[in-house]
Amino acid sequence: MEYQLAKYVQGEPLDLRRVDKSQGAYITELRNTGFLDFVPSEQPTGEPGTSVVESLDVVDGKLVQSWRVVEDAPQ
Repeated sequence: MEYQLAKYVQGEPLDLRRVDKSQGAYITELRNTGFLDFVPSEQPTGEPGTSVVESLDVVDGKLVQSWRVVEDAPQ
């Protein structure tokens, strides 16, 4: 079994690590440096004239990914 741990700093790419459950010491090290359990969500497909925007929020000590579809600004 794998854990997905992630760390996010505003303005930087998401640092996502897939770690085998048997690597307990490494998991502890990652958590001690700010990594949280990661809860991914499937990215929706936008229609023409829309954009898909990702959000990352800490909820109950986990980093939760969500998406929303927004209308593009008129040109």
